[in-house]
Amino acid sequence: MKKVFVVLGVVWLLMMYASPGLPAQEDQGLQERAKIFWDARVRGDWAVLYEYLPPSSQGGTSRDQFAESGKKKSAFRFLSFEIRKAETAGGLGWVDVVSTAQAVGTTLPPKTTETWEQWEKIDGKWYPIDPKRRGEAPLVPPSLRPAEEEAALKKRVDELWSAKEKEQWGLLYAYCDPEFRKTVSQEEFLQKRPYYIYVDHTVEWAEVNGDLGKARVDYLIRPSDPYLSKAEPLDQTTVEKWVKKDGVWYLLVPEKSSPKEGS
Repeated sequence: MKKVFVVLGVVWLLMMYASPGLPAQEDQGLQERAKIFWDARVRGDWAVLYEYLPPSSQGGTSRDQFAESGKKKSAFRFLSFEIRKAETAGGLGWVDVVSTAQAVGTTLPPKTTETWEQWEKIDGKWYPIDPKRRGEAPLVPPSLRPAEEEAALKKRVDELWSAKEKEQWGLLYAYCDPEFRKTVSQEEFLQKRPYYIYVDHTVEWAEVNGDLGKARVDYLIRPSDPYLSKAEPLDQTTVEKWVKKDGVWYLLVPEKSSPKEGS
């Protein structure tokens, strides 16, 4: 039930983020592909960089157009790089990159940075994730994150979504942030009409940073309108924010929104 997000534009080539790790073949494949990508960045080879745009985003732009646009829009000139390690988890990858770059058209000295760059696997190939989409994947690889705490959050997220599928709205209310429950009573919550029937879900990952957490959920929904009861389920994706209070994880509910009405 994976859903691949479409990467648009060429801005993603100007700044990338990174990360560590390394099991066997899959990690090695990511590391080698990242080396080719970064070597092309240092050489300014936009024809090669074009190949690192996912196929879904190449449609409206030719290689020549991309190269010409890239040369005009480049804000930095990359001088050198070192890839230290790579790590993967499912269809996500992280590459630990140390790079030196200089702002184009200035006399500012070159700056060296180390980042965990996010990658994703599409149709068997690794592609850098657009920095504008960095919230769609954990910022660092699993080896740098609290596995036990993330397992606890993932379990909590799974329980909430199971409650949605079983239409256990009272239980769902109990999973909402206490601050939300101070302003919306259970009675008010239960009066809200669900927009959808929740058919199935998969918690793709959970990320914990102190008492704050995020989780990506891929899910299937069908309109709750009885006239559309035989409609094919729609494949959706959401990245939820969670908060831990008194040792318990709760869903952070956006203002003027209800998890009962749809994510």
